[in-house]
Amino acid sequence: MGDAAGQKSPVFGWRGKILKADLTKGVAWEEELPRHYMDNYIGGAGINARILYDVLRDNPSVDALDPENPLIFGCGPLVGTEFPCASRFTVTAKSPLTGIFGDTNAGGFFPVRLKQAGYDHIVIQGRADKPVALYIEKGKTPEIVDASDLWGLDTYATDDLLHQKYGDCETARIGMAGENLVRYANILSGTKRISTNGRTGMGCLMGSKNLKAIIVKASGMVPSADTGAAKEISKRYRDAWFKGPGTTLKRQYGTLTNFSQIADHTRVKNEQEPLTTEQLDAYDLDLFTGTFKTGQTACYGCPVACTQKWEVKEGPYKGDKGDKVEYGHLLSLGPHIGIFDFPAMLHLADLANRLGLDCIQFGFNTGIVMECFQRGLLSPDATGGLTVNWGDDRSVETLMLRTARREGFGKAMAGNAPTLAAHIGPEAVQYGFHTKGMSFPYSCTFALPMSLASSVATRGGDHLKGHPFASIIGHTEMLEKMFGTDIPEEIGDHFSPVAKGRVVWWQENYKMVMDSLGICFLAVINSNVWCDPLIMVREMGEMYEAITGRDPSQLFTAAERSYQIERCFNALQGISRTDDMRKGTTRGETNPIELPGMLDEYYEYRGCSAEGLPTRRRLEQIGLHDVADDLERHGKLSDTQRPCIEELLRGSTDRPQRSIAH
Repeated sequence: MGDAAGQKSPVFGWRGKILKADLTKGVAWEEELPRHYMDNYIGGAGINARILYDVLRDNPSVDALDPENPLIFGCGPLVGTEFPCASRFTVTAKSPLTGIFGDTNAGGFFPVRLKQAGYDHIVIQGRADKPVALYIEKGKTPEIVDASDLWGLDTYATDDLLHQKYGDCETARIGMAGENLVRYANILSGTKRISTNGRTGMGCLMGSKNLKAIIVKASGMVPSADTGAAKEISKRYRDAWFKGPGTTLKRQYGTLTNFSQIADHTRVKNEQEPLTTEQLDAYDLDLFTGTFKTGQTACYGCPVACTQKWEVKEGPYKGDKGDKVEYGHLLSLGPHIGIFDFPAMLHLADLANRLGLDCIQFGFNTGIVMECFQRGLLSPDATGGLTVNWGDDRSVETLMLRTARREGFGKAMAGNAPTLAAHIGPEAVQYGFHTKGMSFPYSCTFALPMSLASSVATRGGDHLKGHPFASIIGHTEMLEKMFGTDIPEEIGDHFSPVAKGRVVWWQENYKMVMDSLGICFLAVINSNVWCDPLIMVREMGEMYEAITGRDPSQLFTAAERSYQIERCFNALQGISRTDDMRKGTTRGETNPIELPGMLDEYYEYRGCSAEGLPTRRRLEQIGLHDVADDLERHGKLSDTQRPCIEELLRGSTDRPQRSIAH
């Protein structure tokens, strides 16, 4: 799509605008979204990563809570269009939790309203001298408004008051945890469907900037390049996702299904013991739907509706109700800390949502504390008189409130696992499971693809940056589309280390395509697992082309480019091979990450040296010459020769082809 007679060609899918705000100066303005960002990074997570790199490239060591650290919101080109399940957005910054690359992805209605208002991205820097909110209304100049009356309110009360003040709107806001700079504070958004940007502490960064909320008022539809093709493709996937067996299951139970699916390999009480049959029965999914579920909600334009609403109707938590409970809530605020009771877990999940706390990191930090009490490494003298034992939901509630307020021992709880363990003492370090400062549970010997993916993920211990489900379930058709038929038989055996590095590399790029376009991973993975339909990069290319009118053939390369930017940002922070290892005890398991087919193969496919550093050949192959030069100046670049992408994908049939003539 070229320009004619000096006129800009229309931008379909994207809105072509970035909203920037300097909170120190109290001003907001809009800028054109550079065309090379769209050409080379797609949108959403990909453009966010490049913006972060560009802002901090000359000062990569800046503290995560420095006003210079940008808070970046990004929506992909499919968001706000008629395409179903395209309502995801990414928030990116240097992570307050880990001090390295951080991003977090969520759905709902907020990103759609932002696109309807005319913006693809928001970039916020500086620090206000009092609580403020960023107010965005379609057709009006964005404003930075006073939010002093919101400070101290929980995330739900904040949303209620903003609706009273501004009418029908969508908000992204923080709670007490963000205000008090808990390093893993969340951002919550939405009213019709609650969404959470968790894991990396973006709510903490909002709090450090005295930014309580972002408010958006808008309506309309983002136009598509080929309306006929867009409607046909949208209907095809809407029907498939409404009727598909995997997505139907998610409509009924939400992501709680993940718990039952991996129950045989779930460990409890800070991963000390295997889950028993009785403990699994305590979280029976039919018990949830029959006793507690009151309905479900959906993101904008989503036929799946996976978010579960609930209410406790008897017992000590009678009257509690909530709009959101996910697998992360159940695992981290349930079995991981010895709680096997739906009402107690639901109560804690709702409290975490209201306070704006990442339930997973809080749960892991609590697991450290409980094990240290169990082993005599902690006493009430060190915790302000609080004893925290396995399964004691009341003490967990007290600990959660103290953490959100940073009161007493809550100050130590407000950091990541290694800092908490170090605070308790040297003997506690082995109980603080994490990778690069972020905690996530995964077995070292079960589902080896996930073990590797969780280790090398750019934001720390993680299950979503490159979820290698094709290898975990032995999805032969998908694996052959990735790499051709000449692949090792063991590539689909999740107990074998063979050929796992290449799968993790491919699926990191695959997930990056989704996060950059703005498509929901849940809908895609549940289609792919059931092969109904099988959605590869080629299929996402069809969606991309119908909406944007652009050649989709370079989507995989754009995803490679975006993920390399994330690794290069981490390289500038000093991250290398030693950081791509799980820290804390393995509970007697031998970590297979060094076996052939695991980490070394991943580095080969990712184009890194044996020490995990980016290589000039790979960076220059994908056009990142300037980034390679930056890394060389900092001594973080390798000249190791690695295969080019075309060599690695020889035999692949998943190559998007241009199909629509313009």
